[in-house]
Amino acid sequence: MFAPAAEATTVTPVTVTELTRNSEDVVVGTVRRSSSRWDGGFIVTDHEIEVVTALRGRLPARAMIVVRVAGGVVGRIAQYVPDAPVLEVSRTYTLFMAGGISNVRYLTHLTAAAVPVTLDPTSGRVRATVPETLVMNGAAPASNAAPARAVIDLDVLARAVRTVAP
Repeated sequence: MFAPAAEATTVTPVTVTELTRNSEDVVVGTVRRSSSRWDGGFIVTDHEIEVVTALRGRLPARAMIVVRVAGGVVGRIAQYVPDAPVLEVSRTYTLFMAGGISNVRYLTHLTAAAVPVTLDPTSGRVRATVPETLVMNGAAPASNAAPARAVIDLDVLARAVRTVAP
């Protein structure tokens, strides 16, 4: 008999202020290409991101950067990191990033640093789906109730990021 693989991730909620202060760059960007590879004994996935706009930092619009995340699939082998974001090609995200070398960046937080952005077809408004681990400034932390993802206007998130002093 074999025991199933255990999955355990402890993730601390973070406020937009804390996440922004820990990030060198915060951008809205679209995933153009993704590729996974071995890095030592682990699989990592490099996501090529085209910057739409920078909310913090010095990256210009249309800049191409690489966001490296743990996990991915190489051949027939997959490594999965519980709660780590899986970025989809052609999707747009608000990304909170720090560190890296050259054009490679790393997400600042395991679960809160990649916020999906979509266009609401009925209203024409650009919306952000805020992860349950990202607490908007001034909001009370989530209770013990089941976590929910809040959908807000991207402008609300952008203002929250831009108001954080460097």
